[in-house]
Amino acid sequence: MMASYWETARTGFTAFVGIGLLVLAPLMLLHYLRFGRVEPRRAFVLYGLLAYGLVALALIFLPFPADRSQVCQGEQMLSLVPFQWVTDMTNNMAANGRSGIVAMVTSQAFMQQMFNVALFVPLGIVLRKAYRRGPLAVVAIGMGISLAVEVVQYTGNFGYYPCPYRISDVDDLISNTAGALVGWMLAPAALVVPTVPDSRDATAPTGTVTVPRRLLALVVDLLPVIVLAKLVLPADPIWAVAVLAALRVVLPAATGGTTLGSWLLRYRTRRLDGSRANPAQVVLRELLGVTGLVAYATVVSPWLGAGRFDLVVVALVVIGTFVFPVFRRDQRGWHEHAARTRGVLDLDRVVVRHEPTREEVEGAPAAG
Repeated sequence: MMASYWETARTGFTAFVGIGLLVLAPLMLLHYLRFGRVEPRRAFVLYGLLAYGLVALALIFLPFPADRSQVCQGEQMLSLVPFQWVTDMTNNMAANGRSGIVAMVTSQAFMQQMFNVALFVPLGIVLRKAYRRGPLAVVAIGMGISLAVEVVQYTGNFGYYPCPYRISDVDDLISNTAGALVGWMLAPAALVVPTVPDSRDATAPTGTVTVPRRLLALVVDLLPVIVLAKLVLPADPIWAVAVLAALRVVLPAATGGTTLGSWLLRYRTRRLDGSRANPAQVVLRELLGVTGLVAYATVVSPWLGAGRFDLVVVALVVIGTFVFPVFRRDQRGWHEHAARTRGVLDLDRVVVRHEPTREEVEGAPAAG
């Protein structure tokens, strides 16, 4: 019995791996468009729910009958007697001459009901811990989902099979609902499940310089370097690095944190307090960012000849500059944390709609 469950669960998890990869990019894009960032706790909970849902569906519906014509066998496929499993368990124990607690908990009827309870425990945990739902809501949601499953089973998967191939049982409805309630009670101990923040706490602050804006600015800064390297500059790559450093280091140090790309995208690099960044901060920011990576790739890497180390350097810079900020509200990368700088929108040219923070809303005097 357990071996068949494990095999079915593995099928569900395999489906999650495939479907999860397909929805990863759309999910991240949806989060970024909605919140201005990818909120990691929301993404973790959604992915966890996807994995749990697919495994649960596999355990509930698989295996499908191989021959549709053999489904209708004249058996009773609907049980409306509550706690019929207790009677079945007692009769089975009596027929086999067994008694006692050990016989009871090892009987197939008892284990089936405990499986149905355990199947919905994760749902109750997530609903309370992640989404702050109360016991009545958890019971209602658990009962609703279980009822939907029983309806699908009784209709032969909405008519795909001429008859139900699994029994629709009121005891399953009771057990599943109880499992959701048990999950609600166990939720405080589920340390691995995070609390999903509300929309206001998940959204990037108004005026944040986003990663796509920085990427577009970087492309604008790189275009002149590429054109000059192809048409004007000597073949030695150090000249291209010098031009890039002039555009990404010298120019912002002289103009208060503005490059050609950031000027077109209407932001500039500043200190954390919004004041002008000093040249040392600009140099450190670019040394640990894209300019440093380009210099390493074109000048240092060929001299070192360390292939695996090159992969580590590229991964660290790309993750720290473009991946890590996506999950942060302030969108700052590792290089900006080290330099203690941040991107600031040019408010003289950008109209930013102010949205009140939670503190401003809670601190506002009551009307009237």
